[in-house]
Amino acid sequence: MAQIELFKKKVNLIHLDSVIGSGYESKVAELALIDGVAYRAARKNMQIHSAIICEIDDEFSGFFTFQINHEVGEFCLLQSAMYQEKKDKKIYSLMIEKIIEKNTFGYPMIMTVSRKHDLERPDVFHKIGFKTYLVKSDFEYMVYGEFSQVRLKLLAHIAMTNLWESTSGEWLKIKREWNRQIEEAGEKHNIVNPKFATREGCWQGSNGMSNVVLSKQKVEGDEIITDKSKTLNGNASVLDPTACEIILRMFMPTNGVRVYNPFGGGVQMGFVTGACGYEYLASEIRQNQCDANNSICKDFYNTKWIQSDSSSFTPKQNYDLIFSCPPYYKVEKYIDYNGVIPENELNSLKTYDDFRDMLFEGYKKAISVMNDNTFFVVMTGDSRDKNGGYYGCEAEHELFFKQQGLHIYNRIVYLESEFTRRAHAKKTLSARKFPKCEQKIYAFFKGDPAKIKDLYPNIGRL
Repeated sequence: MAQIELFKKKVNLIHLDSVIGSGYESKVAELALIDGVAYRAARKNMQIHSAIICEIDDEFSGFFTFQINHEVGEFCLLQSAMYQEKKDKKIYSLMIEKIIEKNTFGYPMIMTVSRKHDLERPDVFHKIGFKTYLVKSDFEYMVYGEFSQVRLKLLAHIAMTNLWESTSGEWLKIKREWNRQIEEAGEKHNIVNPKFATREGCWQGSNGMSNVVLSKQKVEGDEIITDKSKTLNGNASVLDPTACEIILRMFMPTNGVRVYNPFGGGVQMGFVTGACGYEYLASEIRQNQCDANNSICKDFYNTKWIQSDSSSFTPKQNYDLIFSCPPYYKVEKYIDYNGVIPENELNSLKTYDDFRDMLFEGYKKAISVMNDNTFFVVMTGDSRDKNGGYYGCEAEHELFFKQQGLHIYNRIVYLESEFTRRAHAKKTLSARKFPKCEQKIYAFFKGDPAKIKDLYPNIGRL
């Protein structure tokens, strides 16, 4: 119990290990219901938690509940309230500081704060040392500690359902930071265009749809000059590093070490994996892509691409996470040094069936080196045949992995920008083709799903 003189008020701050059994149960519940925002503190399943009780001039005047979660390693500030006539920011801040004193474990302290609340508001917490790590609507998610301690929680907030909106502000903020790091690594190791090294113009060429949408015109004399040099990702499909980090942190076991990518492609997943301190191996059929990626990731431990045919290559170690974002049939053109298409490069195969069979052979090799109770995550999509119909590649993925004995554990929709798709629709809707603005992310699980809660990092309170 602490007694504090403040503006000639007698202020007692009383620590309770649990509201239940303290004698304050009904007082906390009554004030919680009056406050409205803190109404959950009236529930018995919330009153099991600890609290700071505030008495002013020997009268019950407010409370602040909190939870110490040793399993997750975090300290959660929960609900708080003061009677209207007793409200005082300085006294309220003293309750928060009293809670901070109880955190002798070095855990990050987290709190969700309303911008509209008169006490439980960001400026009050900022003055005490809390930092905002996420803003959503009228709420700020705050931490008393380091941002790195709540990284998984941040990613869980922006990818909370199976619809991942890659155009949201927080998503793009993380993406820009990863791209900055990739660009710096490329500059350091003399790799041009590191985000899509060796792949300039591979998507739709110099006349891709983004060239059309982003083109600018100017008049010089009697001539109209069109500049189509500005493109979206240089007209190359580029793996999203934010998606890579979410996948890595969500689907890597707590004691996991290694990631394998049977169809390596660009640098993003390897760069993110290496930067997060894990090992990464990718099989990639193009030597130029391997060389560029290995140079960009030179500063990371055991992060490498090896030139190989993934349909016949089997890694020598077992892996804790398999990830791949393989090509979509006939959407891109992949070339090696001197403009040569490597033998058995997937998109060079004559038929979709050949493409699918070789792709799945690579998957089989990867499945054979999966540790038990691990995920195989595939980011994929579909493309159209010469008659305009889809090949059905997404559906065949589900059937294939189920036949291999894996669980179809998550179907995630990765929503892309509609920017160029709407321009594309002006050409395709006459044929009733709706342009795709999404990809699928499948998380297939090998093992017993009941063990996931025990084997994977606990996200904690969201």
